[in-house]
Amino acid sequence: MKKFLFIFLSSLLFQQIIAQTIVKFGNGKNLKYKDLQGKTVIKNKEYIIAFTDSISSIGFVGTKKGKIICVDNAGKELFEVYKVDNGPDYVCDGMFRIVGKDSKIGFADTCGVIIIPPVFSYATPFSNGEAKVTFEGKYIQQGEYQSWKSHHWFFIKKP
Repeated sequence: MKKFLFIFLSSLLFQQIIAQTIVKFGNGKNLKYKDLQGKTVIKNKEYIIAFTDSISSIGFVGTKKGKIICVDNAGKELFEVYKVDNGPDYVCDGMFRIVGKDSKIGFADTCGVIIIPPVFSYATPFSNGEAKVTFEGKYIQQGEYQSWKSHHWFFIKKP
């Protein structure tokens, strides 16, 4: 009986995992995501590039306006993602940077949960449990490189 129960519960869990995965089809203005049964889950004419081929939890899509948006596996837009090297921010210490109102920066985890709301003018990625942040400063463009200059940097710890 225990073996049957284990197999039954395992199969339910496996079905739940599969049911939550969506896969990219097409490119450019024909970009869409479908579930494994073939039903279209995401079809938005504003999305022109997919940074994620399959989405089990969250994925990243690029818009015509040059923004990168984090979407969940139901197609819901969660937030804008900070851009690095023409793609979404890298995950460091389990978090990546997000962009909020007035271009403020915060952090989200790999499940799409906002851990630190976007309140900083600039923030570096977390490294060894800390991120360098500031509430003020100036954006500097030097050729193809960008930096942020501030006299009031401080460190925050990963929650």
